[in-house]
Formats: sequence, structure tokens, C-alpha cells
Amino acid sequence: MSKFRFFLIAVFFSLVFIAIIGRLFQLQILEAHKYAYKNKNKATINLPRAEIVDRNDKILALDVNKYTLEFNPLDVKEDREKLAANLNAIFPFNKKHLLYSKSSQTLAHNISRDQANKIRKLNSRLLYLHKIRLRFYPQDNLASHIIGYVDIYGEARQGIESKYNDLLTSNSSEKLVLSIDSRLQAFAEQALAQRIKETKALRGMVLVMQVHTGEILAWAVNPDFNPNKYFDYDPIRTKNWSLVDVYQPGSVFKIITVSSALDAGVIDKDYTFDDPGFLQVGKWKIKNHHYNPNKPSVEKLNLEDLFAKSSNSFASHVALKLGAKDFYHYLRKFGIGQKTGVELDGETEGILRKYNQWDPADTATTGIGQGAISITPLQLIVAVNTIANHGYKVKPTVFKVDKQKFVKQEEKKDDEKNPPIVKPEIANHVVKLLTAAIAHNVTVKKTISGNIPNVQIAGKTGTSQKTTTQGGYSHANTIASFVGFFPAQSPKYIALVVIDDPKAAGGWGDTVSGPLFNKVVSYMTSLY
Repeated sequence: MSKFRFFLIAVFFSLVFIAIIGRLFQLQILEAHKYAYKNKNKATINLPRAEIVDRNDKILALDVNKYTLEFNPLDVKEDREKLAANLNAIFPFNKKHLLYSKSSQTLAHNISRDQANKIRKLNSRLLYLHKIRLRFYPQDNLASHIIGYVDIYGEARQGIESKYNDLLTSNSSEKLVLSIDSRLQAFAEQALAQRIKETKALRGMVLVMQVHTGEILAWAVNPDFNPNKYFDYDPIRTKNWSLVDVYQPGSVFKIITVSSALDAGVIDKDYTFDDPGFLQVGKWKIKNHHYNPNKPSVEKLNLEDLFAKSSNSFASHVALKLGAKDFYHYLRKFGIGQKTGVELDGETEGILRKYNQWDPADTATTGIGQGAISITPLQLIVAVNTIANHGYKVKPTVFKVDKQKFVKQEEKKDDEKNPPIVKPEIANHVVKLLTAAIAHNVTVKKTISGNIPNVQIAGKTGTSQKTTTQGGYSHANTIASFVGFFPAQSPKYIALVVIDDPKAAGGWGDTVSGPLFNKVVSYMTSLY
């Protein structure tokens, strides 16, 4: 070999060596953080997780040891037909063909310890058990949208499991205490499912919250899912629609309209309105639900009548007196168009169009829960709860405030909180109006909502027309709701029922949601 050729070969290998060293330097030094992050994720997959419990220490989520059964492709003489039959006697096994595979195969997931012991006694060299730690939800579907789930690969998905993944894995010896009362949650879920079936509705929710602390005692969402079998469900069922989807709440929103106008001083407590059954705003006629153009009449209504008769024309009139700019600023203070801050991922801000985009019809219809707003049920209950809580807004929480070790909570007295959204005397007066309106309707009109023995309710029904894809409102599709707090003279609890697109019971808030509200509150009287 010539010296020149030897020199070329030496240079070539030197360059290759330098390139390898350079690539190693890039991977191990310059880009080490990328791969360290990936390795960290892999390392946390099988970390132990803290238990999740309800406010009464009932276990909602915990770690359990399970096994994966694998096929070992050894060339041994075993009766595979007999082995398949023996496995099927231990657990449902319909993968007999895998026992003839030339490569390793997974035969079954989620094998229990008892099943694993029976499999070991088969003494088969074709089988081996791989021990893994899995997340288990002993209450199945209960509060599934709040808890979320951990998938079979150890990745936390949705709910508390995902939001507080780091805390659950770093504090595995502690317990994460939720505000949920499993007894009430289970009752609400069952009653909601039954009511949806009775009314042939699309979906629904029941939310119960403590007035002063914001602790959510029950949050039933239908459709729901079993986090142990999350893979069997369409993603639409695993979504908490009451946290994500928005709608126009309808007459329930009149509570916010009247409270804002009273606080601003554009109307007083004795304000009255001559109601002809409609209000003409530009080219739009805003009508009451009982308006009959063939029998025109005018009623003098006070504010109690506004709520009792759910007058659209009166509420729209009040909104116009308040004006777009001031109304908008009150809605912002109530939390409309903003996330509530509840400790779950995926919350929607909702829609609140800027006041300079409103025309008079927008202002008027926003006063009856349509117009420039679209909100989530969670935003609605937080806003109405402000009136129940003497004008002070409270952040909703899925954690038990006085027992929580993981998440810092700020529990303040009324005088230590931020200034009230509306003056306490205004909020208290609106509570009295709502209480009187419910009592009148139950006694005189024989309505359903709030008719609960020995419990005085302050509340309001809502029946909103659903929007269509063409941009208008449907006359056949409604969202029925009722919100109420109790005991009315000193509210401790607030509950909201929303039923989406009922096809029976008239489609009204009173006839559709009222019975479910009454049922849940009646059950609560046996608990608290």
C-alpha cells in the first residue's frame, strides 16, 4: 500500500471518528434535556399514587397490583388446547390462537392476584406473569368527570388525576380529600339518569355547592363513564360538558339582571312596570311565554311578580334601564365570560360580547339570559351563589377546604374577602323576592319547583330556546333548568339542575328540572 493511499484511509477514519464524537457530544451534552425529560416521563409511569377520597374518607381512587399475562414462545411440548381451556376457567379467554404464535404475545390485562395464583398452579412454561401497578376506581362511574382516570400506560388523563398528577405521585403516602359527598353524588347521578330517561333528554347535570365555602358536594354529569374501562367509551362521554360547553341560560339569568339594576340604583325595591305582555325593541318584539296578541291586557307588576311570572318584557325593560355598558361591567364582576377557577382542566371562559358591540335588542335579550352571553352551568351557579352569599362571590372548589393537605386553600370571612359584587342589603332583598316568588307559585299556581315539605326555597326556573345552526332559536328544542338555594332565610346550599333538549314533560324548567331538584334536596335533608 502506498503512503499516499494509507494517508487517505487514515484521514477518512479520523473524520468518521470526529463525526461520531461530535454526535455523541450533541446528544449527551447539548440535547441532554430533551432525553432526560422523556426518560423522566417513562420513570413516572409506575410511580405509586396517593389515594383520592371523598369528604367522608370514602376511597374513590387507589393503586392496586395487577398482572399482565404474556405468552412465552418456547419450543416445548404442552397441550395448548388444554391450556386454553384451563385459562378460560380462570378468566374469559378467547385468544387460543395466540398460544400457537412464534413470538411473544399479551394474552390478558388486569389479572387479579387470585387469578395469578391460579395461573401459576398450571405450571405452564408457555406463560409468564408481569406484575404492574394500576389505578383502580372502586366506585366505578361515581364522579368520573371530576376524578378523571389513569390509562393502562400510567398516563393521567382528565380530572383531578391529570391536574394534580405531580402532587399525587410525590405525596403517595397522603390522601387527596375531595369536597364530594359520595352519598349525595351517587343519589344525584342515579336520579339524573332516571330523569333523562323519563324526559327523553340529550344530557343533563346536577351541581350542589356549599354557599359560603364554594365546596362542591355533588356534580353529577350525564352521560358519564367508568374510568376502570375508559377505553370502552366514546370521548364524548368522558367530557365534562357542563365545564366545557356553553349555552344561553334563559330566565334563571333574571336574578343577575335585577340584582345588578338594584345595586346600580336605576331601579328601587318598589319599582313597578306596566306589562302588556311584550316589549318592542326596534324591530324585535320580546314576548312573555303566555302572551296572546288576540287578548291584549296590561298588568302592573312589581319585582316579586317579575320573578313569579318570569316576565321577559319586565326583565328586558330593567336591562335597558341599566344600559349596555353598566350591565356588561356587572356581568364581568359576576364572572360571566371568565373561568371560575375550579381545579379542573379544560374549563371554558364562556362568551360575553363587549358592550360596544351590543345594540338595544342585545341589551334587552341579555336581560333574559340570551343576547350577548353564552355560559357554562358552572359559571351560572357561581354567579347566582353570589346573591345567596350576601353579595360576595366565592370560588368553586372540588376540594374539602379544611382537610386539604395538597392544595393551598384561602378560606376567608366575608369582611376579609374582596368587596361584594352587589351590596349585601341588595342581595338579601333579592333572596326575599325569590323566596316569595317560589312560595306564591307553589301555593297559588301549583308549580313543582321548590315544593319541598319543611324546606323554604329561594330560586328561579329557566327555559331557554336552543340556538340553531342557522343562527336563530329553535321552537322545539329547549334547555330546562332550575336553580335554588336553601334554607331561604339563611342559605347554606345551592343546587342547579340543567336538562338539555328534553322531549317530554313539556320542556319547561319547572316541569322537567323542578322534580329532580326537589328529589335531590329532599334527600339532602336526610343527610344534613
